[in-house]
Amino acid sequence: MKNIELLKNLEIGEISKSEKAKEVKEIFNGTRRRIVEVKLRKNEMLPKHKAVEPITVLCLAGTGVFRAGKDLEDEQKLEAGTLITLEGGVEHEVVATPALNLLVTKFKED
Repeated sequence: MKNIELLKNLEIGEISKSEKAKEVKEIFNGTRRRIVEVKLRKNEMLPKHKAVEPITVLCLAGTGVFRAGKDLEDEQKLEAGTLITLEGGVEHEVVATPALNLLVTKFKED
């Protein structure tokens, strides 16, 4: 039985070169967690939305702003190494200033 599954070697600290302003790619989708890589460029944003499950957001590269709450009243600056967590059902948005690479983990119940 194989215990370790290599999902991807991530680019840390550098914004990947691409013409696309927004890229969202699922890296893993298992029974208890889902991992998604999000790349935003050219001041792109992920507009206000919410996840049913709790999430963590790890900034791999770039800079941006993460806002959360009903009126997006809470704000956290994102830069390489920033790790935040958010409970399920909380509305949030992400804005790249000017580019951002994120790793988002959604924790699912059985």
